[in-house]
Amino acid sequence: MARRTMGSLRGSAGRPVARGFFRPAGRVLPAGLLLFAVGGCAESPEVDAGLPPLDFVASAEQVGPVAYRDPLGVVSPDGRWLAYTERDRVHVVPARGGAERVMGSGAASIRFLTWLPDSRRIAARERVFDRSRQEWWVYDRASGAREPLWPGRDASPDLLSLDMLAWSPDGTTVAGVSSAGGESIVWLLDADGGNARATATGTRLSFPAWSADGRLACLSLAGDHQRLHLPCDAPEPLFTDQEVYGPLAFSPAGDQIYYAAPGTGGFLDLWARPATGGAPVRLTGFSRDAYAPSVGMDGRILFKSQDYRVFVATAPATGGPSTPLTTFQSETPTWSWDGSEVAFTFGSWRHVTDDFHYPDIAQHIGIVTADPVLPHDAPGRVMRQSYSEDQGMHWSPNGRWVAFHTHEESDDIWLMAADGSGPRMISEGGHETGWARWSADGRWILYPSYRVDESGARRAYLFVIGIDQETGEVTQPQTRIELTGFEQDVIQGEWADAGETIIFESAEAVGRKSLWRVPRTGGTPERFHDYGSDQLHSGIGVSADGRWVAYVDRAGDGFFQIFRVPAGGGAAEQLTFDPSHKTQPAYSPAGDRIAFTVFDYRVLFWRIVPAFVTERVLEPER
Repeated sequence: MARRTMGSLRGSAGRPVARGFFRPAGRVLPAGLLLFAVGGCAESPEVDAGLPPLDFVASAEQVGPVAYRDPLGVVSPDGRWLAYTERDRVHVVPARGGAERVMGSGAASIRFLTWLPDSRRIAARERVFDRSRQEWWVYDRASGAREPLWPGRDASPDLLSLDMLAWSPDGTTVAGVSSAGGESIVWLLDADGGNARATATGTRLSFPAWSADGRLACLSLAGDHQRLHLPCDAPEPLFTDQEVYGPLAFSPAGDQIYYAAPGTGGFLDLWARPATGGAPVRLTGFSRDAYAPSVGMDGRILFKSQDYRVFVATAPATGGPSTPLTTFQSETPTWSWDGSEVAFTFGSWRHVTDDFHYPDIAQHIGIVTADPVLPHDAPGRVMRQSYSEDQGMHWSPNGRWVAFHTHEESDDIWLMAADGSGPRMISEGGHETGWARWSADGRWILYPSYRVDESGARRAYLFVIGIDQETGEVTQPQTRIELTGFEQDVIQGEWADAGETIIFESAEAVGRKSLWRVPRTGGTPERFHDYGSDQLHSGIGVSADGRWVAYVDRAGDGFFQIFRVPAGGGAAEQLTFDPSHKTQPAYSPAGDRIAFTVFDYRVLFWRIVPAFVTERVLEPER
C-alpha cells in the first residue's frame, strides 16, 4: 500500500514536529492522533526545535487496562519491517506501511520479541496460560511458519529459561539472560544454541544489546539505580547521571547508543549518547512514556509511545447511552450502598518508570458523587493515597469500613475505617489478588487470589473472610471456597444474595470465559453462560436483586461492550453501544444503572532520524 502522507505538520510556533503520517493497511489511527502529533492534547509531543520529526508507523491496542503489558515492537536489522505484538499474535508490516501478516498460536502470551540477523525470522518468547512454562518460537516473516527455537537441545543452561535473546550482527552468537535465586547471568551461545558460556553475573541484569564491533551492553540494577554497562561485565557503568530503561539499541556504526530515561515529568523519553560516553541528547518529548528503541541498518530509530486513557461512565441497567462520570484517569468503579457515591482507582497507573519498585505505582482510591451536573474532573475526596497499588475499594453495608486491595506489604486484602484510619491486612499469602466484595448482610468479604504450585503453574481461587461490620473484627480467617471438580481460573466473584450464594467469572484459556454459581460454603459450581472474550480481568457485576449478571465481551462492532444475562442462564443482551471499549461493570444498589470503565490503551510506533544521522547522508527509502 502506498504511504498516505500529510506533509510537514507544524505547531503554533511554526516549527515542524511531525511528518509522513500514514495508515498501514487495516490499521485505524487512534482518535485524536492528529492532535497527538501537533501538540493539541495531553498525549502530544513537546514542540521543540531540537527534536527530530516523527514518522508514524502503526498502533497496537491492549484488550484491557488490567493484567496486560504494552505491546512489543522491533524493527528488522535491514530496517524494512516492523514486527509487533497485539494480544497473543505477532504482526509484521513494512516499516513504510502496507499489508500485514498476522501469526501466532493464539494460546500463549508473547513476552519478548527480537529479529534474527537475516531480517526474515523473528524469535518470540511465549508463556502458556497457566504460566507453568515459557518457550521460544521462531516465526518466518515470509511464509508465516512457526517452529521451536533450538529443538531437542538439552544443555545447561536450560535454553527455555533464557530471556531477552539478542543475536550478534554477524549471526554467530546469541546473548540471553537467566535469573534464579536473586542472581542474573548473561550467557553467550553459538547460533545453534550450543557452547553456552557465562559472560556477566549480577543481581539483576537485563536487555543485552550488541554493538557493531561485537561488544555487548546490558543494564544492571544495584540498589535503587539501574545503569548501562558497556561491555556488560564492566565493573563501572558507562554513566551515572541517568536511570536507564531498556531495551537498548546501537547505531549501525556503533558510535551511538539509544535508551529510555525519565524526563522532567517522570515519564520516559528516548535519549542518545556516544558509546564512548559524553552528554546525552533527548530525542522525544511526549507526556507519556516513549521507549524501546530498535535500529535498522539505515540508521532510522523505531520506538513506541504509550497512549493510555481510562474513565468512569454509567449507562441505564436496561441498556442505553453511556454518560461520562469522570474525565480524568480513573477505573474499577464500585457504588456506595445508598447509591450516592462511586469509588474508583485513579492516578497515572503504570508508567514504566515505576517498574524498579513495582507494584509501588501511582494508583490511588478516590470517590465522587454519582449524579453530577457535569462529569467530575478530579476526585471529590481521596480515600487512600499510598506509594503502592491501591484499588478495588468496597464499603461495608453500614458504611463504617472499606475493604480494598493493596501491595503496601504484600498482594492482599486490607481493611480500614471509612475515614481512612487504621488500615490493616486481613488476608495472607496473596498473589495477583483481585477486588474485595462485601456481602449485603455485612458478614463476609469475598475475593479471588492466585496460588502458584511447585511446577510454577498458577491457579486463581475464591476466598472468603468472616467479618463483623460493627467492629471490623475478623470472625473467620481467610478460607478457600472448595469448588468440586473445577479446574479453571476464578477471575472475579460477586454476591448473588445477602451472603449465601456466589456468582463468579472464570477463564480456562485465552478467549474462553464463563459464568458460574456456587454456595459460599463450596460445592460443585453450576455453569450458566459461556462467552469468548479475550479481555481477561474484565470483572462482572450482579444486580442487587440477583436477577442479572453484567459482563464484558467484544461486540459485533469490534468494541468491548457491556452485556447482561439472567443469573439462571438465558439469552444475553447488549447494553452499551457507543464506539469505545468498556470493562469492570458494577450495578448500582437501586439496579437502575451500571457503572463501568471506558478505556483506550495502545502503543504507537514511530520512526525518527536524529540530526547526527542525517548529517551523514542517510540513504533515502525506496
